[in-house]
Amino acid sequence: MSSPDLSDTEADVLRAVQSEATADLYDLARAVGAGPRAVQDAVRRLAQHDLVHASGRHVRCTNTGDQWVRAHS
Repeated sequence: MSSPDLSDTEADVLRAVQSEATADLYDLARAVGAGPRAVQDAVRRLAQHDLVHASGRHVRCTNTGDQWVRAHS
């Protein structure tokens, strides 16, 4: 499976999610310096690539997401 090409915001969000067990959308927005809508859009795209799992406002990294972060650190 090829690694998805992520935007800077998506990569920042994924790294922030990976550093927490479960992250809140608003905390992610503060952590990456982006608006909640931009973070929500990034989370949606990351979920489409199976890099994160979102449930309500809470987001967690999947095994695939962990692997992406390790490969791009």
